[in-house]
Amino acid sequence: MKKKRLILVLTILLFIGGLMYYMGVFARVHILEKDMGPYFLVYKEINGDEKLTRKTIEELSNELEKQGITPYRGYSFYYDDPNTPEKERNLSNEAGCILKNEDIGKLDSTKFKIKEFPKQHCVVSNFRYKIGLSVMLGKMKVYPALEAYIKEKGYQTNPVMEQYGPKSITYIIPVK
Repeated sequence: MKKKRLILVLTILLFIGGLMYYMGVFARVHILEKDMGPYFLVYKEINGDEKLTRKTIEELSNELEKQGITPYRGYSFYYDDPNTPEKERNLSNEAGCILKNEDIGKLDSTKFKIKEFPKQHCVVSNFRYKIGLSVMLGKMKVYPALEAYIKEKGYQTNPVMEQYGPKSITYIIPVK
């Protein structure tokens, strides 16, 4: 009986360890500097729970697809300092879609908020995007590494853009 329990416990631990590995918990955070953009963004402003981000991106994506536009990627911009306790933050961000250049002319600009993220020098990192939990894990792993890098380089901090692709989340911070 003890042997069966031990095998069960080891199997569960192996499964959990494998899942953590698959999601990138043990992966190193790689940070690089490069020029990013320009991106054409269709977005909505959000004040409140960050959980609204995914829903907002999905709604905008569906509205765009009704117009014959397939968004390149979803994105969000977080304006609050993640080190500030949640109850003290404004919880302000924007969420939306990045358009391909060929789709910009198809867009009905009277229905959407649109802006451009110009080409600029940025600090960039990627994290695996496997399941919804990847967003939270990425923030827990990548944000501290980005913060330390920016502090070490003496850069001014700026809002973080998160781009959600099919296999990765790209964290982009414009620096000066």
